[in-house]
Amino acid sequence: MASFDEPLREVLLQTDDLEWVEKSLAGLSHKMLWRDPETEASIALVRFEQGSGIPSEHKHASNQFMFCLSGRYVYLPTGTTLTKGSFYWNPKGVVHGPTLAEETSILLEVYDGPHYPERPSFYDNDEDAR
Repeated sequence: MASFDEPLREVLLQTDDLEWVEKSLAGLSHKMLWRDPETEASIALVRFEQGSGIPSEHKHASNQFMFCLSGRYVYLPTGTTLTKGSFYWNPKGVVHGPTLAEETSILLEVYDGPHYPERPSFYDNDEDAR
């Protein structure tokens, strides 16, 4: 963490220059834009290929915010549907899912702390759950 004596600097990423990183859940990849190593808060682009999604109910250990850049991403039990321009907020601890990408969907996803209270069964490693 920077002290007040250290100069702050701006950071600029060209997201088109970043590679999509595949996760262990088929059809899901991400581009990590920022992560705070102390709080585990993060900002990432996530991509769900058409027909993929989160296969089961789950909850998060922090607030989850998503802004849909493209596609059609559906929360199946409620019918909540994210389309281009949609903003979604899922409060900490609220059980939600499963989900389905009816079209390939790209979402800007923000967490204000760690993603999960424990690794969900749909990931086969701890890194994918971060």
